[in-house]
Amino acid sequence: MDEFIRICFEWPTLPASILLVICLLYWLSVILGLMDIDLFDFDLDFDVSTEGPSFLDFGFIGLKFLNLGEVPVMLWLSGFSISMWMLSINFDSKIAVTSFLDYLPIAARNIGISLVIVKLLTQPLRGMFKYKPPNEVATLLGKTCRVTSTSVTDRFGQAELEAEGAPLKLHIRSEDKTIQKGDLVQLTDFNIEQQVFYVVKIYQES
Repeated sequence: MDEFIRICFEWPTLPASILLVICLLYWLSVILGLMDIDLFDFDLDFDVSTEGPSFLDFGFIGLKFLNLGEVPVMLWLSGFSISMWMLSINFDSKIAVTSFLDYLPIAARNIGISLVIVKLLTQPLRGMFKYKPPNEVATLLGKTCRVTSTSVTDRFGQAELEAEGAPLKLHIRSEDKTIQKGDLVQLTDFNIEQQVFYVVKIYQES
């Protein structure tokens, strides 16, 4: 056991061990409630510029390819640190490192392999951690709601859409002057500038 600990905290395994210990302390703090799980979960939702490619754009594409921004940063870093540590323990423990230059090729090899491994490990998790705001416009279009205002015109109208919890109160517009309070209407379009929905009346069989 003493020999194992010595190997973990000697070169060339030391950097990987330190990174792994940091990740373990983070998860232990989360389990004990001493730290918020989102504390180090930075927003890495990169948007590549449409005005023309730049050096930064290529860097962002690379990070996104590795699933950074697709999964929580600390989850990604934990997988990376475990991979780095296991590679170093199994293949580098008997390598003599006398200077930082001796460590560079070892680090480059382990980082490269670890990036591939963490990419494969996190690939099935892509999109699972993305927050999707409820009641987005795209998900509401096509749904049916009931008119609550006296009537609906091209300048005024209100309706309620049944949803989980309290009904959604929507501002609606229509050129169909026959729409009255209590009628069912379908959401067909959305005006971003005015923040209103356009509707058509649903005629029910009597």
